[in-house]
Amino acid sequence: MIYYTGHAKGRMILRGITEEMVKNSLAKPDSVCVGYDDKSLVFKKFNRGTIKIVFISKKVHYVIVSVIWEIIKR
Repeated sequence: MIYYTGHAKGRMILRGITEEMVKNSLAKPDSVCVGYDDKSLVFKKFNRGTIKIVFISKKVHYVIVSVIWEIIKR
């Protein structure tokens, strides 16, 4: 089960990121790492760019903290 904080829901609306994109990213991430304050991060590339999802993983659910379009520097 996936729970979204109010912050995450607002950012998703603002950035045009759907719940389906979040689910797809969690199920099949391109990469996974640990971020600030031991929060988990997943990255997933889409046609529009790469999204970064900041979340806390619990035993049976995820708490999505924020969702961001990641800017890749070249």
